[in-house]
Amino acid sequence: MAIFGQQYSPKPVTVGEDTFLPYIKGKVINRIPENDLIAQKIFAILRPLPSVNTPQGYEVEAYSDGTSHMLELHFMPYLLEEGETVRKPGSNINFYFNDIASIFRQPLQSGIGEIYTLPAKTGDFMGFPIYEHEGRETTAIYTGNEPLFLPVSQEEYLNALIKYEEQKNKENGSPISMDDNLKEIEKAYQELLKTDKAAAEEFRKDMESFRKDLVQNNTTDDLTSSYKKELAHLSPAERKKQAYYAIHSMEKKGNFSGLVSDNETEKAQPLVKPNDKAISKNANDKIRLIVVTWKPGYALTDDKMHEILQNQTIWKRIMQKVE
Repeated sequence: MAIFGQQYSPKPVTVGEDTFLPYIKGKVINRIPENDLIAQKIFAILRPLPSVNTPQGYEVEAYSDGTSHMLELHFMPYLLEEGETVRKPGSNINFYFNDIASIFRQPLQSGIGEIYTLPAKTGDFMGFPIYEHEGRETTAIYTGNEPLFLPVSQEEYLNALIKYEEQKNKENGSPISMDDNLKEIEKAYQELLKTDKAAAEEFRKDMESFRKDLVQNNTTDDLTSSYKKELAHLSPAERKKQAYYAIHSMEKKGNFSGLVSDNETEKAQPLVKPNDKAISKNANDKIRLIVVTWKPGYALTDDKMHEILQNQTIWKRIMQKVE
Protein backbone atom coordinates (compact mmCIF):
# COMPACT_ATOMS: atom_id res chain seq x y z
CA MET A 1 0.00 0.00 0.00
CA ALA A 2 1.41 3.39 -0.97
CA ILE A 3 2.23 5.85 1.78
CA PHE A 4 1.48 9.52 1.15
CA GLY A 5 1.03 10.81 4.69
CA GLN A 6 2.75 13.46 6.73
CA GLN A 7 4.07 12.73 10.22
CA TYR A 8 2.57 14.03 13.45
CA SER A 9 3.16 17.74 14.07
CA PRO A 10 2.12 20.09 16.94
CA LYS A 11 1.28 22.70 14.29
CA PRO A 12 -0.87 22.84 11.15
CA VAL A 13 0.78 21.13 8.18
CA THR A 14 0.16 22.36 4.64
CA VAL A 15 0.41 19.86 1.79
CA GLY A 16 -0.43 21.41 -1.55
CA GLU A 17 -3.70 23.27 -1.07
CA ASP A 18 -4.68 21.31 2.05
CA THR A 19 -3.95 22.34 5.64
CA PHE A 20 -4.02 19.40 8.05
CA LEU A 21 -4.43 19.57 11.82
CA PRO A 22 -2.46 16.56 13.13
CA TYR A 23 -2.39 17.89 16.71
CA ILE A 24 -6.17 17.65 17.27
CA LYS A 25 -7.26 14.79 19.47
CA GLY A 26 -9.53 12.55 17.42
CA LYS A 27 -12.55 10.52 18.38
CA VAL A 28 -14.00 7.10 17.63
CA ILE A 29 -17.54 6.76 16.32
CA ASN A 30 -19.10 3.30 16.43
CA ARG A 31 -22.08 3.12 14.06
CA ILE A 32 -22.43 -0.66 14.20
CA PRO A 33 -25.90 -1.82 15.36
CA GLU A 34 -25.77 -3.94 18.49
CA ASN A 35 -27.51 -6.84 16.74
CA ASP A 36 -24.78 -7.03 14.07
CA LEU A 37 -22.70 -9.54 15.97
CA ILE A 38 -20.29 -10.30 13.14
CA ALA A 39 -19.28 -6.68 12.54
CA GLN A 40 -19.05 -6.06 16.30
CA LYS A 41 -16.84 -9.13 16.63
CA ILE A 42 -14.32 -7.92 14.04
CA PHE A 43 -14.34 -4.34 15.29
CA ALA A 44 -13.64 -5.59 18.82
CA ILE A 45 -10.37 -7.05 17.51
CA LEU A 46 -9.38 -3.78 15.82
CA ARG A 47 -10.54 -1.41 18.56
CA PRO A 48 -7.58 -1.87 21.00
CA LEU A 49 -5.07 -0.74 18.36
CA PRO A 50 -3.68 2.73 19.22
CA SER A 51 -4.37 3.91 15.65
CA VAL A 52 -8.04 2.99 16.15
CA ASN A 53 -8.59 3.59 19.86
CA THR A 54 -6.65 6.84 20.34
CA PRO A 55 -6.61 8.70 17.01
CA GLN A 56 -4.65 11.93 16.78
CA GLY A 57 -5.28 14.30 13.89
CA TYR A 58 -8.08 12.21 12.45
CA GLU A 59 -11.42 10.64 13.26
CA VAL A 60 -12.25 6.93 13.23
CA GLU A 61 -15.67 5.75 12.17
CA ALA A 62 -16.83 2.12 12.19
CA TYR A 63 -19.99 1.52 10.17
CA SER A 64 -22.28 -1.41 9.42
CA ASP A 65 -25.70 -1.45 7.78
CA GLY A 66 -26.89 -4.06 10.29
CA THR A 67 -27.13 -6.95 7.81
CA SER A 68 -24.12 -8.84 9.22
CA HIS A 69 -22.64 -8.70 5.72
CA MET A 70 -20.24 -5.78 5.97
CA LEU A 71 -18.05 -3.53 8.14
CA GLU A 72 -16.39 -0.29 7.08
CA LEU A 73 -13.54 1.31 9.02
CA HIS A 74 -12.84 4.90 7.97
CA PHE A 75 -9.92 7.12 8.98
CA MET A 76 -10.83 10.76 8.26
CA PRO A 77 -8.18 13.47 8.76
CA TYR A 78 -8.95 16.90 10.20
CA LEU A 79 -8.35 19.84 7.87
CA LEU A 80 -8.68 23.58 8.11
CA GLU A 81 -11.08 25.12 5.58
CA GLU A 82 -12.02 28.80 5.70
CA GLY A 83 -11.10 28.94 9.37
CA GLU A 84 -13.23 25.90 10.26
CA THR A 85 -12.08 22.43 11.32
CA VAL A 86 -13.56 19.79 9.03
CA ARG A 87 -13.02 16.09 8.47
CA LYS A 88 -12.36 14.68 5.01
CA PRO A 89 -12.45 11.13 3.60
CA GLY A 90 -9.11 9.41 4.06
CA SER A 91 -8.09 5.76 4.17
CA ASN A 92 -10.52 2.91 4.81
CA ILE A 93 -10.75 -0.86 5.12
CA ASN A 94 -13.93 -2.66 4.12
CA PHE A 95 -14.86 -6.16 5.28
CA TYR A 96 -17.55 -8.21 3.53
CA PHE A 97 -18.83 -11.33 5.26
CA ASN A 98 -20.08 -14.51 3.58
CA ASP A 99 -20.53 -12.68 0.28
CA ILE A 100 -18.64 -14.24 -2.64
CA ALA A 101 -20.01 -11.62 -5.05
CA SER A 102 -18.04 -8.93 -3.19
CA ILE A 103 -14.86 -10.34 -4.76
CA PHE A 104 -16.14 -9.13 -8.13
CA ARG A 105 -16.48 -5.52 -9.20
CA GLN A 106 -19.48 -6.02 -11.48
CA PRO A 107 -21.23 -8.73 -13.55
CA LEU A 108 -20.25 -9.21 -17.17
CA GLN A 109 -23.55 -7.65 -18.25
CA SER A 110 -26.53 -6.26 -16.41
CA GLY A 111 -29.66 -8.37 -16.52
CA ILE A 112 -28.06 -11.81 -16.91
CA GLY A 113 -27.52 -12.60 -13.24
CA GLU A 114 -24.31 -13.40 -11.42
CA ILE A 115 -22.05 -14.20 -14.37
CA TYR A 116 -18.57 -12.70 -14.16
CA THR A 117 -15.16 -12.87 -15.74
CA LEU A 118 -12.75 -14.87 -13.59
CA PRO A 119 -10.81 -12.70 -11.10
CA ALA A 120 -7.06 -12.80 -11.58
CA LYS A 121 -4.99 -13.95 -8.62
CA THR A 122 -2.24 -11.36 -8.21
CA GLY A 123 -0.61 -12.38 -4.93
CA ASP A 124 -1.11 -13.56 -1.37
CA PHE A 125 -1.77 -11.90 1.97
CA MET A 126 -0.67 -14.08 4.87
CA GLY A 127 -1.46 -17.21 2.87
CA PHE A 128 -4.77 -16.06 1.42
CA PRO A 129 -5.27 -15.03 -2.22
CA ILE A 130 -5.36 -11.46 -3.47
CA TYR A 131 -7.66 -11.06 -6.46
CA GLU A 132 -7.99 -8.31 -9.06
CA HIS A 133 -11.25 -7.88 -10.95
CA GLU A 134 -11.95 -4.98 -13.28
CA GLY A 135 -9.39 -2.80 -11.52
CA ARG A 136 -10.57 -3.63 -7.98
CA GLU A 137 -8.34 -5.58 -5.58
CA THR A 138 -9.64 -7.81 -2.80
CA THR A 139 -8.30 -10.43 -0.39
CA ALA A 140 -10.43 -13.51 0.25
CA ILE A 141 -10.04 -15.14 3.69
CA TYR A 142 -11.64 -18.55 3.27
CA THR A 143 -10.78 -21.99 4.65
CA GLY A 144 -13.56 -24.14 3.18
CA ASN A 145 -13.13 -27.06 0.79
CA GLU A 146 -15.67 -25.94 -1.80
CA PRO A 147 -14.34 -23.62 -4.55
CA LEU A 148 -15.60 -20.05 -4.36
CA PHE A 149 -16.22 -19.91 -8.11
CA LEU A 150 -17.84 -22.34 -10.54
CA PRO A 151 -17.44 -22.35 -14.33
CA VAL A 152 -20.32 -21.03 -16.43
CA SER A 153 -21.02 -23.20 -19.45
CA GLN A 154 -21.56 -21.79 -22.93
CA GLU A 155 -25.15 -23.01 -22.82
CA GLU A 156 -25.82 -21.37 -19.44
CA TYR A 157 -24.36 -18.07 -20.63
CA LEU A 158 -26.27 -18.02 -23.91
CA ASN A 159 -29.53 -19.00 -22.21
CA ALA A 160 -29.04 -16.14 -19.72
CA LEU A 161 -28.56 -13.71 -22.62
CA ILE A 162 -31.63 -15.08 -24.43
CA LYS A 163 -33.78 -14.86 -21.31
CA TYR A 164 -32.70 -11.28 -20.69
CA GLU A 165 -33.35 -10.16 -24.28
CA GLU A 166 -36.74 -11.89 -24.41
CA GLN A 167 -37.77 -10.20 -21.18
CA LYS A 168 -36.51 -6.85 -22.45
CA ASN A 169 -38.34 -7.29 -25.76
CA LYS A 170 -41.50 -8.19 -23.89
CA GLU A 171 -41.27 -5.02 -21.82
CA ASN A 172 -40.33 -2.80 -24.77
CA GLY A 173 -42.80 -4.34 -27.19
CA SER A 174 -40.32 -4.87 -30.01
CA PRO A 175 -37.01 -6.62 -30.69
CA ILE A 176 -33.77 -4.71 -30.66
CA SER A 177 -32.65 -3.66 -34.14
CA MET A 178 -29.25 -4.22 -35.68
CA ASP A 179 -28.63 -0.50 -35.25
CA ASP A 180 -28.89 -1.03 -31.51
CA ASN A 181 -26.53 -3.99 -31.81
CA LEU A 182 -23.98 -1.75 -33.53
CA LYS A 183 -24.40 0.77 -30.74
CA GLU A 184 -23.45 -1.96 -28.27
CA ILE A 185 -20.29 -2.64 -30.28
CA GLU A 186 -19.50 1.08 -30.31
CA LYS A 187 -19.96 1.13 -26.55
CA ALA A 188 -17.52 -1.79 -26.21
CA TYR A 189 -15.03 0.13 -28.38
CA GLN A 190 -15.28 3.21 -26.17
CA GLU A 191 -14.66 1.11 -23.04
CA LEU A 192 -11.61 -0.53 -24.65
CA LEU A 193 -10.32 2.90 -25.70
CA LYS A 194 -10.06 3.89 -22.03
CA THR A 195 -7.63 1.08 -21.21
CA ASP A 196 -5.79 0.07 -24.41
CA LYS A 197 -5.67 2.54 -27.31
CA ALA A 198 -3.70 0.21 -29.59
CA ALA A 199 -6.18 -2.64 -29.14
CA ALA A 200 -9.03 -0.17 -29.52
CA GLU A 201 -7.67 0.96 -32.90
CA GLU A 202 -7.57 -2.66 -34.12
CA PHE A 203 -11.07 -3.11 -32.76
CA ARG A 204 -12.24 -0.02 -34.69
CA LYS A 205 -10.83 -1.31 -37.96
CA ASP A 206 -12.52 -4.67 -37.51
CA MET A 207 -15.70 -2.92 -36.45
CA GLU A 208 -15.78 -0.91 -39.70
CA SER A 209 -15.31 -4.07 -41.74
CA PHE A 210 -18.06 -5.83 -39.81
CA ARG A 211 -20.43 -2.87 -40.26
CA LYS A 212 -19.89 -3.00 -44.05
CA ASP A 213 -20.60 -6.73 -44.09
CA LEU A 214 -23.86 -6.14 -42.25
CA VAL A 215 -24.96 -3.57 -44.80
CA GLN A 216 -24.04 -5.81 -47.74
CA ASN A 217 -25.79 -8.82 -46.28
CA ASN A 218 -28.79 -6.76 -45.12
CA THR A 219 -28.69 -8.56 -41.79
CA THR A 220 -31.64 -7.66 -39.59
CA ASP A 221 -31.53 -10.33 -36.89
CA ASP A 222 -32.27 -9.09 -33.39
CA LEU A 223 -30.05 -10.08 -30.48
CA THR A 224 -32.38 -12.84 -29.33
CA SER A 225 -32.22 -14.55 -32.72
CA SER A 226 -28.44 -14.12 -32.85
CA TYR A 227 -27.99 -15.77 -29.44
CA LYS A 228 -30.35 -18.60 -30.37
CA LYS A 229 -28.40 -19.25 -33.58
CA GLU A 230 -25.15 -19.38 -31.63
CA LEU A 231 -26.66 -21.88 -29.22
CA ALA A 232 -28.11 -24.00 -32.06
CA HIS A 233 -24.68 -24.23 -33.73
CA LEU A 234 -23.10 -25.72 -30.60
CA SER A 235 -22.83 -29.49 -30.22
CA PRO A 236 -23.99 -31.10 -26.95
CA ALA A 237 -20.35 -31.34 -25.83
CA GLU A 238 -19.63 -27.71 -26.73
CA ARG A 239 -22.66 -26.54 -24.78
CA LYS A 240 -21.23 -28.03 -21.58
CA LYS A 241 -17.79 -26.45 -22.00
CA GLN A 242 -16.85 -23.42 -19.95
CA ALA A 243 -17.66 -20.13 -21.64
CA TYR A 244 -14.73 -17.87 -22.62
CA TYR A 245 -15.45 -14.25 -23.44
CA ALA A 246 -13.56 -11.68 -25.52
CA ILE A 247 -14.75 -8.36 -26.94
CA HIS A 248 -12.90 -8.93 -30.21
CA SER A 249 -15.06 -11.98 -30.91
CA MET A 250 -18.02 -9.68 -31.59
CA GLU A 251 -16.55 -8.12 -34.71
CA LYS A 252 -14.28 -10.93 -35.86
CA LYS A 253 -16.88 -13.70 -35.67
CA GLY A 254 -20.09 -11.69 -35.69
CA ASN A 255 -21.38 -13.29 -32.50
CA PHE A 256 -22.74 -10.69 -30.12
CA SER A 257 -22.27 -12.94 -27.10
CA GLY A 258 -18.51 -12.48 -27.23
CA LEU A 259 -17.90 -16.24 -26.97
CA VAL A 260 -14.72 -17.59 -28.54
CA SER A 261 -13.85 -21.01 -29.95
CA ASP A 262 -11.55 -23.53 -28.26
CA ASN A 263 -8.44 -22.35 -30.08
CA GLU A 264 -8.93 -18.74 -28.94
CA THR A 265 -9.32 -19.19 -25.19
CA GLU A 266 -5.77 -18.02 -24.37
CA LYS A 267 -6.72 -14.45 -25.26
CA ALA A 268 -10.16 -14.64 -23.67
CA GLN A 269 -11.57 -14.53 -20.16
CA PRO A 270 -13.25 -17.56 -18.58
CA LEU A 271 -16.72 -16.92 -17.18
CA VAL A 272 -17.62 -17.99 -13.64
CA LYS A 273 -20.34 -17.62 -11.03
CA PRO A 274 -20.30 -17.67 -7.21
CA ASN A 275 -20.54 -21.14 -5.69
CA ASP A 276 -23.46 -20.90 -3.27
CA LYS A 277 -22.47 -24.23 -1.69
CA ALA A 278 -19.28 -22.66 -0.37
CA ILE A 279 -21.28 -20.50 2.04
CA SER A 280 -23.94 -22.27 4.08
CA LYS A 281 -27.31 -20.50 4.11
CA ASN A 282 -27.58 -21.48 7.77
CA ALA A 283 -24.35 -19.71 8.71
CA ASN A 284 -26.28 -17.29 10.97
CA ASP A 285 -23.61 -15.47 12.98
CA LYS A 286 -20.77 -17.70 11.77
CA ILE A 287 -18.14 -16.36 9.39
CA ARG A 288 -17.30 -18.60 6.43
CA LEU A 289 -15.67 -15.95 4.25
CA ILE A 290 -14.19 -12.48 4.75
CA VAL A 291 -13.45 -10.36 1.71
CA VAL A 292 -11.22 -7.38 2.48
CA THR A 293 -10.59 -4.26 0.40
CA TRP A 294 -8.20 -1.43 1.18
CA LYS A 295 -8.43 2.12 -0.10
CA PRO A 296 -5.65 4.65 0.48
CA GLY A 297 -6.59 8.25 1.04
CA TYR A 298 -4.00 10.86 1.88
CA ALA A 299 -2.35 12.50 4.87
CA LEU A 300 -1.69 11.02 8.28
CA THR A 301 -4.40 8.39 7.88
CA ASP A 302 -2.43 6.45 5.24
CA ASP A 303 0.41 5.91 7.71
CA LYS A 304 -2.01 4.70 10.39
CA MET A 305 -3.81 2.39 7.99
CA HIS A 306 -0.48 0.94 6.92
CA GLU A 307 0.25 0.10 10.55
CA ILE A 308 -2.93 -1.99 10.67
CA LEU A 309 -2.12 -3.78 7.43
CA GLN A 310 1.33 -4.70 8.75
CA ASN A 311 0.05 -6.00 12.10
CA GLN A 312 0.13 -9.75 11.59
CA THR A 313 -1.06 -10.47 15.13
CA ILE A 314 -4.32 -8.64 14.50
CA TRP A 315 -4.85 -10.30 11.13
CA LYS A 316 -4.22 -13.76 12.58
CA ARG A 317 -6.97 -13.10 15.14
CA ILE A 318 -9.32 -11.95 12.39
CA MET A 319 -8.50 -14.97 10.24
CA GLN A 320 -9.20 -17.29 13.16
CA LYS A 321 -12.81 -16.10 13.14
CA VAL A 322 -13.36 -17.75 9.75
CA GLU A 323 -14.76 -21.23 10.30
